[in-house]
Amino acid sequence: MVKFKNSWKIIGVLALALICLPFTEVSAASNLNLYLYNTKSNLTYTGNQAKYYYEGKAIDMKNTPGVVINGTSMASFLDVFVNSGVGFGYSYNKSKGILTLSKSGKKLVLTEGSKTAVFNGKKVTMSQAPTKIKFKNVNLTKLMVPVRFIAESFGYVYTWNSSTSAGTITNPLHLSYNGKTVNYTGSRGSVTIDNKKVNVSDLPSIIINDTAMVQAYKVFSDSSIGADYKYDKAKKVLTLSKDKTVVVLTMGKKTAYVNGKARVMDTAPLVVTNLDTNVAYVMVPGSFVSSYLGYDYRWNSSAKTSVLTKSKIITVPDQNNGGPELGGDPAPDTTSFSWGLTSDNLNEYTGLSSITNTTEVSQDTAANSYINSISLDAKTSNSETYAIRGSLPFSKSTLTKQDAILNLHINNATASAQTYTLGGALSGNITLALDSSTPSGADIAFSLTDTDLKYELSLSADSSTLYVKIYRNFINTISAGISSGNEFLQITGMKDLKVNLTESGNTVTLQFPGTVNGIGDNSIQPGLSSIKTVTSSAVGGMAVITLEKNGSNQYNVEQDGSTYRIVFEAAQTAGYSLKFGIPDGLSYSDITTEDQYYKNRILIKLPGDFTSYYTQNPVQWSNNVINSVGLLVEKGVTEIVIDTAVLQGFKLTDLGNAKVGVTLGNPRDIYKNIVVLDAGHGGTDPGAVRSLNGKTIYEKNLNYKIMYELTRQYFDSPDSEVKAYYSRYDDTLVNLYDRAAFSDLVGADMFVSLHMNANTKTEPKGTEIYYYAPNTSVNSAGLNSKTLATFVLNSLTAKIGTQKRYISSQNLVVTRENHVPAILIELGFMSNKSDLTQLTNASFQEKSAYAIYQSICEVFDAYPTGR
Repeated sequence: MVKFKNSWKIIGVLALALICLPFTEVSAASNLNLYLYNTKSNLTYTGNQAKYYYEGKAIDMKNTPGVVINGTSMASFLDVFVNSGVGFGYSYNKSKGILTLSKSGKKLVLTEGSKTAVFNGKKVTMSQAPTKIKFKNVNLTKLMVPVRFIAESFGYVYTWNSSTSAGTITNPLHLSYNGKTVNYTGSRGSVTIDNKKVNVSDLPSIIINDTAMVQAYKVFSDSSIGADYKYDKAKKVLTLSKDKTVVVLTMGKKTAYVNGKARVMDTAPLVVTNLDTNVAYVMVPGSFVSSYLGYDYRWNSSAKTSVLTKSKIITVPDQNNGGPELGGDPAPDTTSFSWGLTSDNLNEYTGLSSITNTTEVSQDTAANSYINSISLDAKTSNSETYAIRGSLPFSKSTLTKQDAILNLHINNATASAQTYTLGGALSGNITLALDSSTPSGADIAFSLTDTDLKYELSLSADSSTLYVKIYRNFINTISAGISSGNEFLQITGMKDLKVNLTESGNTVTLQFPGTVNGIGDNSIQPGLSSIKTVTSSAVGGMAVITLEKNGSNQYNVEQDGSTYRIVFEAAQTAGYSLKFGIPDGLSYSDITTEDQYYKNRILIKLPGDFTSYYTQNPVQWSNNVINSVGLLVEKGVTEIVIDTAVLQGFKLTDLGNAKVGVTLGNPRDIYKNIVVLDAGHGGTDPGAVRSLNGKTIYEKNLNYKIMYELTRQYFDSPDSEVKAYYSRYDDTLVNLYDRAAFSDLVGADMFVSLHMNANTKTEPKGTEIYYYAPNTSVNSAGLNSKTLATFVLNSLTAKIGTQKRYISSQNLVVTRENHVPAILIELGFMSNKSDLTQLTNASFQEKSAYAIYQSICEVFDAYPTGR
């Protein structure tokens, strides 16, 4: 169910807020009889009664639970923030209704009935005003405050579990890594190895770039895994060795080496310092390292645990250690072309590249320097230098950046607050203000026109002028050629490069935000088998490099700071990434597959135990996108397990003579039609909840049953012309933005989400479909979201017999954030008994799944992708 604003009217604003709560089956212990002081009215509260936890321990609410007002959980400030482990200081002026909370030098002032608060001297707005309520059941009066707002204002992590009406407050982890101090507020993970918990309480796993980073020593060495652990602190290189496998990782680099062969990780390992204990830890991507040390890895999202289990997979050795062809020798290293800086850019590049990365200048001075002026001192097309001139030498000054604001803090400085507009192209308004938190200090905020701009801070010889230089990054070299038998394209920048890579057909586009195209506009045919053309240009203030592939050649991306490489896999024998034989007694039709795309794994299954056959007739593979190939026998079935560095489409081909070839590639190069199927809600988000015949029905389960469990038999069948990827494959809550982004990851042609409707009235019934009108993505045959919604509504209701209602443009994340035609199906109304009876009927669910499959196939027939 997708929730919309209610349109009915009830007298009494606060009473309405307390009564009109999202429908849920999480029951309160009993009704609460409340007296509302601001409206001087009595109210029987029948909504959910909230409870709270601090660092995992329940907070004693003194028989006055939290209540939910307009979607905001409100609770007694005394119970939650003062008399609990949180331990705030406070003062409360009852006559004026002013509450002051304080902790660790921070101060928050709230006023009863007002949504405006003052935090450390600055006005902020809350979602709900503090409210004084008398709990008549226990004769206690409490000042109720918005819990999330207060917790997060003081830097705590706050999570709300809607299914249990529980709020959890935890302290952030105070960490340092990648040269930055970080108040980490993400998930804190545990680790288990073969069901035994590893003690990582000194620094739990942290999530970076959707990757669980775990303690390398405790998890892989000082555990039952028992890998040999060597860390070269000077070189920042970690070596883990177990049996015949050696994994070498360099801190900050995504390229690792396994038995000497380069492998690319999603997230680079790093050294993380716990600032609360001042102890440093080597943290590595748990999934990547586990797979090479002989352990299967799974992330349990509900328990926030990295689950490692001893793998039963027998590893098949790489046939030629990554050479260009099975049994062949690597080609010699060559350079096809190399572009350098143009003469126009050379001088400026030389000057910029000599600047050291200084963000702080310090000197001992107690005198207050008055800031006389701020001016744009020097300007080029690629950089701007701003001068801050003082009456005396400046004291310690620090330059930091947050989003699109560059902040310069100067100690022992005074000034007249004002705003400058100096006509710069890289910085707009510059605001000068005194720092209210220190006796003498000034803050200068530079608003940046691009969030990715680089910056430097320097001091004049007499220390009376500070220089802030803002500049774009520079691409200084583009080259291509062959190295170790693999063709490559390499881009080098002056500083670390930020790259946005998109792919359309055989065209790969690299966008470098905030980066100057220092080599100028060029185009070349490099004479390589993998790359047809390479073009460099500048568009909208950023460098753009476009390459056209030859056919469906696959590639890996490697980045080491300022160097970005696209490495094309070596040519494969007869065009196949992997080949294997069919044992006697089996035929090609006996082979089945399972696409475990959610962990970059492909399973090829053969009925029977054929370990001895594949020991004598090894699987042949040589493809840089393949991390490993193994054999697993479970329940009388032999599985060839292919683990890849990135998600891959695949196709099996009967080669005759009892041989099978496997082609790997980007999904759009493998499949004619691709759809993302999205089962709404999941995990802690149940969606709509209703009761039928004494049984509680959760919308999330209906969505999952139909859209995942039942549709798979059709989309995964060998004769299906549509490849389906599923946004969730278990009872897990998936972020709405991640669901939409999944379409880009798999190269989908359309996105279809399934939900069940609900209404405050019981009469509405039937099927509705939502789309987002501003999403004008269209395929080559003219299919857009509105056309897709109309087509599927007509087709689906005709097949399953539900009442056809309408299509409607709604501002929903999964349809709004998609870059392909996207719709959301509301199959029926759980608030209507007739619809609910149908929706829970096994025969109707089966019918609906097949109808969804048929409707999507019909759409692709009517609006072909052209692939």
